Amino acid sequence: WRAKHFVGSHLRQVPCLDACVQALPKTLRFWRRRKYQTLGQGEQDDGTEVEDKRQSINHAFGGLVIKVAMLCMIGVTVLTMVQNSKYDEQAKDRLPQEMGAEPPTDEEFRRDAPLVLYLGALELLICGACAQTASNLYTRRRHALKHPQDCQGERMQRYVKVELSKDASQQDRQLYGLVFRSSTDGLECLVVEQVQPNSLLDLWNRKCNRENAQQILQAALSGSAAAGLDGAPGGGVAPAMPIQRRVLPGAAVVAINHVFADVGMMQLELSKPSVTLWVRSEIFHPSLLESEVLADDDHTPAPAPGQASDSGPPAIAPPGAPAADGVVVESSVPGPIFFGKPCEDESPSGASTFNAADAIAGPRCASLAFEDEEPQILMRWLVCSVLFGWVTMLPVLLMQPHESRPRQHLFRQYLLKPCLFLMPLWLLAWLLDCVELFFEANIMSPFFYFSVVHMLMPAVLVWYLLKLQAADQQLVLDQRKARQAEAAKDSSALQPVAVEDPAPTLLKEFICMNPIALVIIGSVAAIPIVISSLLTPMKTERARMAQGFLNMVYGPQIFLQLAFMWVLTNVKFVDLPRFYVACFSFLLSVPCFVVWFICLTCASRYGRQDMLLAQGQRIQRGRALAVTEKQAGDEESGSAGPEQELPASSVVDTTEVMHREWELCYSA
Repeated sequence: WRAKHFVGSHLRQVPCLDACVQALPKTLRFWRRRKYQTLGQGEQDDGTEVEDKRQSINHAFGGLVIKVAMLCMIGVTVLTMVQNSKYDEQAKDRLPQEMGAEPPTDEEFRRDAPLVLYLGALELLICGACAQTASNLYTRRRHALKHPQDCQGERMQRYVKVELSKDASQQDRQLYGLVFRSSTDGLECLVVEQVQPNSLLDLWNRKCNRENAQQILQAALSGSAAAGLDGAPGGGVAPAMPIQRRVLPGAAVVAINHVFADVGMMQLELSKPSVTLWVRSEIFHPSLLESEVLADDDHTPAPAPGQASDSGPPAIAPPGAPAADGVVVESSVPGPIFFGKPCEDESPSGASTFNAADAIAGPRCASLAFEDEEPQILMRWLVCSVLFGWVTMLPVLLMQPHESRPRQHLFRQYLLKPCLFLMPLWLLAWLLDCVELFFEANIMSPFFYFSVVHMLMPAVLVWYLLKLQAADQQLVLDQRKARQAEAAKDSSALQPVAVEDPAPTLLKEFICMNPIALVIIGSVAAIPIVISSLLTPMKTERARMAQGFLNMVYGPQIFLQLAFMWVLTNVKFVDLPRFYVACFSFLLSVPCFVVWFICLTCASRYGRQDMLLAQGQRIQRGRALAVTEKQAGDEESGSAGPEQELPASSVVDTTEVMHREWELCYSA
């Protein structure tokens, strides 16, 4: 399981590959993935499409750059074929093993230069793919533009409406049984991870399952009667009966009460005593390609033997007793699903029997985060921009932020001004480097190019990235505090909430990124990363722990950067193509493998420590809320009872996300 998550964490740029394919003409696409859809797609050609054009600039820019990159690759291929045809076999097979083995010749320069030009074309391709992916990510889907209750006809049938109400006497103690994770990067929904057994939501599922069984039985009886009237078996046609869909893992909660397209405010609604969930069973989004959660239809929750209601526990009935319409509920139906496996039934007959206390069992506190959606992929591209510069920075800056999402506005607020100065210089230096390789003209010395473009400019960028991370943390804390205080004014029966500090997304990406990229970034920017980290204080405990691991990972790589600077002083222009090839060859050497192993060990250690810290914060804050409530109750009653430390399982849920590594679920 850990190996699967490890592979997925290092293949997180898969969405960009699909963007490259989509830019090709339809006749040249070597595969067509029809399931690559999003919420709101598949509803077209009905004359009432709702579209969001805010990301059209990024989309057009990405498509243009991808086409230019492909033309450049074709041109470099032709150049390679023409130049290689001039070499004899002896010159073509001669490849020095070391930089100083023999002095390079003009013939070798012409032979190796196309390889470097291929890298330039590849950078164009990456830039275009990222731009189109950013456009696909942050284009608002139909569910983000229109509340599901305003839809009509067939479009309304795409959603499941779930109405749940807590018991009047347990409004601040009862959970709905929904365990989920918040979406990222523009999807704006809550992805269901599991449904807690015997919770209100589980009872609602069982009620739907029982009603579906009754409808299927009635349809079968109607079909048999129709067949008898026709005088031949199977001569009749059973009427189509609507099947009530249930809420299963992998479904998307797209709206709660009147709130939609805002994961923070939707979670705030979950703290209220009654909710109306609007659920869609299928979700496809670029941010979910690396860890797509699909509903498991092999297991069917067992029907409750008593009559369940949406607002409370079901009426108790003995096993095998007939339901309201006389249909006997069998006890051989599989039980509910918990963590991907059927729950063990405690009753000896296998029937689902539970009383009123079963519906209110569970953690004392909910775990909810009231901030805006997390821009994980954009943060990942910002880390890559330390190495690639404008290639992954331009798509982030061209992304049009949502007018009411402050976290999306932080990118332009902190990066636009420095990038207005850095990006033109970065693009000019990249263009001059390609020109001098193509025309064999020495315009800039290699030391000047690498020291300025790949060390000095990234140092400025790293400083602003750390400032962005600190501002993002503060913004999340302010949003949580303000929204929770606003909700407390509107309702006095809110569920107690215990949640950990916000995750330091940018710092986490610096630590847990691919080890190859981590070593390259360390060789060009280890010094500014460590200095910026030491000069940028973080307010939360999770962020400070991430800073410690960041310094531990990049601190030793300062010597690697100094060694790289010393090597650059000995590189001449005629050595440049072979220098690029030698650098990539060095990445496959034994010393680099050792460094990769150390980096992977540190990343795994950080992930585990971060998750343990988050779990500890939830439990500690949940117990503090329980103690506060107990003291308030003792003051009202005038008697003080003995203080007992509650077990962690009864305080708050600390379940790990099943399809992502080192991440905790939220619960309500």
